[in-house]
Amino acid sequence: MLNLRDRPIRQKLMLMIMLISGVVLLFAFAALFYFQAYTLRQQSAHELAVVGQMTAHNCGEAVMFKDEEAAAEILSGLKTMPQIVSARLELMDRQRLAFFGTARDENDIKTARAAAGFQINGNRILLAQPVLLNGKREGTLYLLADLHAMTSQLLRLFGGIFALVLVASLLFAFVLSSQFQRFITDPILRLAGTARTVANDKDYSVRATKVCDDELGVLTDAFNQMLAQIQAQDGALQGAQAKLQEQINALQREIIERERAEAAHARLAAILEATPDIVMSADPNGKALYLNHAGRQVLGFTNGKDIRQLQTLDFHPAWARTIISDQALPTAVREGSWAGETAILNGAGEEVHVSQVLIAHKNAEGGVEYMSSVLRDMTERREAEEALHESQQKLLETSRLAGMAEVATGVLHNVGNVLNSVNVSASLVIEKLRRSKAPKLAQAAALLTGQNGNLAHYLTNDPNGQKLPGYLAKLGEFFIAENAELLEEADQLGRNIEHIKEIVAMQQSYAKVSGVFENLPAHSLVDDAIAMNVSAFERHGVVLERKFSSVPPVRVDRHKVLQILINLLRNAKYAPGSGTARALLLNYQSHPLGHQHELYVFNFAAGKSSHSRDRR
Repeated sequence: MLNLRDRPIRQKLMLMIMLISGVVLLFAFAALFYFQAYTLRQQSAHELAVVGQMTAHNCGEAVMFKDEEAAAEILSGLKTMPQIVSARLELMDRQRLAFFGTARDENDIKTARAAAGFQINGNRILLAQPVLLNGKREGTLYLLADLHAMTSQLLRLFGGIFALVLVASLLFAFVLSSQFQRFITDPILRLAGTARTVANDKDYSVRATKVCDDELGVLTDAFNQMLAQIQAQDGALQGAQAKLQEQINALQREIIERERAEAAHARLAAILEATPDIVMSADPNGKALYLNHAGRQVLGFTNGKDIRQLQTLDFHPAWARTIISDQALPTAVREGSWAGETAILNGAGEEVHVSQVLIAHKNAEGGVEYMSSVLRDMTERREAEEALHESQQKLLETSRLAGMAEVATGVLHNVGNVLNSVNVSASLVIEKLRRSKAPKLAQAAALLTGQNGNLAHYLTNDPNGQKLPGYLAKLGEFFIAENAELLEEADQLGRNIEHIKEIVAMQQSYAKVSGVFENLPAHSLVDDAIAMNVSAFERHGVVLERKFSSVPPVRVDRHKVLQILINLLRNAKYAPGSGTARALLLNYQSHPLGHQHELYVFNFAAGKSSHSRDRR
């Protein structure tokens, strides 16, 4: 909600008029309501007094004779008056003779007893009326009246009337203020509109229209006079501002160009100071002008040392000065630059070989203004060349050792494959020996030995003895089968050990030519690889089917190709699936740049096929 001070003046006047009208009506109706409430209370008290006198007169005989029924009947007649909520008739000893109302009302009557007269407490009026008979007081009549309902009814009535009168008066005030306030607001709004135009458009040539000769008319004249002075000052200020702006623009352009030049100079200086190369400059007579940080470190100069009186030729050994004087300087002056290899003396006086570029910087007339030179240390390069030569020699030796290591790796890999089978066979032999029934045979022999001299009777009549020949027969059959299995495993162990010898011998023959490319028949390579894995295939029940097409010899490294074929055959042996037939196919295809060799391993199972390919 906007602040009242920020609202338009027309709304302020309208709000003030309507607020004053409403407050005046509120006070008027409040005074009228309280007057009417006071009048109602006095009138009710008077009526209550009249009713009390009449009722007390009627109760005289009932009190004298202490007739409760007659007294209750008389009091019940008071119920017809809505303002009387309770009545109590009591004797002189304050004993109740008759009563109607609530317990709370009776408690209020007992609490506020009075000799005679009224007690007013808010909207409740208590009347104490003496009961007289022949001029003698026989008792007291208490009447309690509650004016809350009548007051509420009066309040609603006055509230409705107030609301109607307030709406009507506010509407009337709105209409009248709308008609008459324009005499006050229109001049002010026109003056405000002119001020808003001047503020928004910065147009000081506009003037406010004078409507009347009152205070607003004086304010309008002063405002127009002020606008005339501002217009004159603004014209002069704009002229001065235009000149000042031109000067500012020129100064900004100069500052921008200077900042660019300083930034470029700073970047160049940072590059020269950060580069590891030696950068120096000198005048045409050879006196040093600049030497970067790397040059100061090499030559042994501190950063604060003044070098402008030093000759740059003194930084070089004698033989290098000769090259610079006789070749470099004339070539740079003639062609603009010279590049070659020279040397420079470091802080310890030692020669440092450098590659040097000498540049002659000329002015517009073609004269040399100054010379600059860039020198790069060649020590690391020469050391790198020597290290490269040594590395080549070590590489030849390492290559020879690597070939030997590769042969050893191949032997270990293939021997390891066969040793797996040897380990399995040895484990089976140990397990069978552990489960041997030789102890059972010893137990049977002990039984026979224990029956020495009574063996025939034991074998024919004793139940255990009768079973012993059959048991020995079965035990003999078990030993025969066990002996056959152990012989078979021992034979398998012998074949595997013999196969290890063959692998070692074959690897030795191939290792002698490792790294050499030869023209070899493809099927011989495959046969050799199969021969190295044949025992493992037999042990796993793998069936091999060879299909070799007629292909020309291939130029390959015999050792590397054999290793690839052995690994592929071994992977195919462990391929998943039960009763799976596997086939190995080596396919050679002609290519314009030589032969392309592809080795396929196919697995067929349950009517499905898959293959892997290794291309060399």
